[in-house]
Amino acid sequence: MKGKKVMKRTGLIIVSACVAALLAAPATVRAQDNAPVAQAADKAAKAPASNKVVATVGKEKITEDSLFAPLAMMPPQFRSKYETPEGKKKLFERAMNMSLLSQEARRLNIDKKEEIAQRVKEMTDQFIAQELTKQEVLDKITVTDADMLQYYNQHKDSYVKREKVRVSLIVFEAKDNATQPTRDMKKKSAEKALKRVKQGESFEIVATQVSEDSRTKSRGGSSGLFGPGDRTQLYGEAFEQKAFSLPVDAVSDVFQGKDGYYIIKVMEKKPQEQEKFEDVKPRIERTLKTEKQKTAMESYLEELKKKYPVETLDASLK
Repeated sequence: MKGKKVMKRTGLIIVSACVAALLAAPATVRAQDNAPVAQAADKAAKAPASNKVVATVGKEKITEDSLFAPLAMMPPQFRSKYETPEGKKKLFERAMNMSLLSQEARRLNIDKKEEIAQRVKEMTDQFIAQELTKQEVLDKITVTDADMLQYYNQHKDSYVKREKVRVSLIVFEAKDNATQPTRDMKKKSAEKALKRVKQGESFEIVATQVSEDSRTKSRGGSSGLFGPGDRTQLYGEAFEQKAFSLPVDAVSDVFQGKDGYYIIKVMEKKPQEQEKFEDVKPRIERTLKTEKQKTAMESYLEELKKKYPVETLDASLK
């Protein structure tokens, strides 16, 4: 019995693969300029329904719009592959195969089977519910400039660019389990490196030559820009305290940080800055639309519950 079930599932997979291959839109059609086909594809995506019949399959008619309907769901870069005479033929083959298979399926009453009918209902419900939501809720949401400006003024703290700093660092590693002699040796190495910098050697060259920090050594010790808290896990609190307290071009003394001894040079500082309204306007619009849509959807569902009363018969669902 178990073997039969496995064979049945395998058979379904094979059949599904065959159908998918027959109906799949090809990905190898070469994109070429062809105005009539391109216009028809664009028409299918944007214009009102066209009743122009381009072919018949048995008792079914294939209209121009039904032929190009799949293009409406494709991104422009993929749609262009079918804006050729060859591409149009491939779309027709897909529509023809679908019509042949679906007509035969209905003749055999496959669409009447309980399991199939339920799946069709679920898919139909999903599509029409999405269209209803778009029509009755989403398309009615508007966000004005006044709404966005008010939100910006009320949430200015959320639109602040943090203070940032960029430093170069020289590190001599000394893990927590390092012996005292090893620590002493590493500290002396750090002091020698600092002496070279104070005598006029380039901090970046010294870092490249002697630093043991694999993340920054090849970049002359450059950390890149970072904000408060961004490097604490890597280098420790003492590192961040030095980085944000020293002025630009200042070089620190040797100090102990996470897993070693450090010397840093502050290369650049960017102060905290309030972001301009125009710069954050798109983000605010998305935020307000999401909030309004959520509220409107909840309200709409409550209205529908009055129109279509819900009676819960299973106690576990209450």
